[in-house]
Amino acid sequence: MSQDETPAIAALFQVIFDQKIGYTTAWKRSIPDLDLSGVEYKSLPSGLHGVQQDLVYFIHDGQHAGISAFAQQEADQAHRNASFCAVGALVSLSHGRLGKGWLHAPDLRELANGVLKHNDTRALERFWEKHRVDNARARRPSSPDESRESFVLSLKRKRGLSGVSDGLKLGSTIMADHPALYMPGFLDSLGPLLCPLYRAALLRKRILALGSPPVQTNCNGVYILSILSSIPQSAAEVLPPDADALLRPQPLFSVGVADIASLSRNDSRTGWIATSTDDILAEKHQLYDLLVELPESVPGSKRQWPRLRTADGKILKASQRDLRRYRMLRNELKRLRITRRSHEDGAESAEPESDETPMLGSRHMLAEPAADDEMLDGESEVVEPVSWTAAAYSSFLWWASAGSAQEDTEADEETRFERELLDDLPHLQDVMNDDDDLPPTDNGEANRQDAEETATILTSYFHRLTGHFITSLASIVNEADDETEEGVEEDEIAITADDVRAMGLDVWSENDAEFVREMMKSWFGREAVVAAGGVRMCGVRVC
Repeated sequence: MSQDETPAIAALFQVIFDQKIGYTTAWKRSIPDLDLSGVEYKSLPSGLHGVQQDLVYFIHDGQHAGISAFAQQEADQAHRNASFCAVGALVSLSHGRLGKGWLHAPDLRELANGVLKHNDTRALERFWEKHRVDNARARRPSSPDESRESFVLSLKRKRGLSGVSDGLKLGSTIMADHPALYMPGFLDSLGPLLCPLYRAALLRKRILALGSPPVQTNCNGVYILSILSSIPQSAAEVLPPDADALLRPQPLFSVGVADIASLSRNDSRTGWIATSTDDILAEKHQLYDLLVELPESVPGSKRQWPRLRTADGKILKASQRDLRRYRMLRNELKRLRITRRSHEDGAESAEPESDETPMLGSRHMLAEPAADDEMLDGESEVVEPVSWTAAAYSSFLWWASAGSAQEDTEADEETRFERELLDDLPHLQDVMNDDDDLPPTDNGEANRQDAEETATILTSYFHRLTGHFITSLASIVNEADDETEEGVEEDEIAITADDVRAMGLDVWSENDAEFVREMMKSWFGREAVVAAGGVRMCGVRVC
């Protein structure tokens, strides 16, 4: 990694815990007129004393991304047998969601451990002089509004492109601290809950993930969710102009008690995504729309799933279709990994591509084997049960069709829908934007490739799904208005159960129906009436 590849830093600081005055900034350097107030609290979130090292991402003053390396070493009884500190830096947000700050992570860790061991800040001074911002333009990073406007303009310039995925850029291999490398863990930890969480982020809800250290893992989740819920280029052009402010989600990364005031001032329409280790924030129901309670990982214990809870106490679960979608993605990733590793072991054959070829770089998607009705790994805790109406509907169709022809048709349509989303996925280097580009490394470990492939597939998949949601709703709006007098809009947009199914949603889930209503309101400023699934005979609803 060369000096030219790392972003210039606007500030460097060392934060310690003083027995008399608490958290304090023991050493700091910054560009002129940059206020570092509060970085001591952001750099040392609650609970870090329980881990040996950690990496914390945060947003400072709305213009800079912060990265803080925490280190802890044994000490004497006067220091409660432990001594710890954090060494952090600020970089401009004009370079992406985190300003490529993770490129400094290895050096910041080394600096934190070194200052603990030797109590010598000369290495900090050398690092500052080497990486400090040294030109007037870089000293004035763009404001959030300017960054958002630049992002919108870049989308509009690229409308002629395919625009499968926006917002994340990977090289052939990526740095160990790039948040995208957590993609496999993100999918495994959330399971089918990834789908309703992604939809909440797409609605620009205020999302707070509450968990314990390591904070880096939780911050990675914030980054990934903001990537998955970005608006692809293909969908931006059909949105009304007043939706421009919503195109890019607002990741705040780590927040704490000191951020309560700023969180209260944030625009609830544009929303935000953040994580915290401070339990008291969960009690501030007015701050957030959705609370994600992250379980503590205990080796050897029964698997625990996160819990999604709205501010008014409602538990949000995945739909039955979300469960099928999650299983499909998981199985595809597994088969892709097995196939690639078998090729690396010399088992590659010269046979032509067939339906057994993994989907990445292929026109074929493997059919998922039939899943058992039994929920696995406690999935029943996080998935909505099959409703009585849905069960009655399936039974009625089986009876009415003397078999399962209609059910097979709907299953085929769902499979075809998923096939289209996963068809001809881009290669790894094409899936992300330049603002988060990374230099290649020489690390060719299999788990690194697994993470990169997972990032490619999930990013492309969910961006295509987002594009489908938005273009479908835009088409419904245009069709409804075309049927009225010229210049007159429908007061309410009627959305049928078939429309909901065609969007890739569950017609039996009230949460999915509510999602459609909120999408119509948030992105198009229109009211919608969503019809429930079921069967009517002679105008009478049977089920």
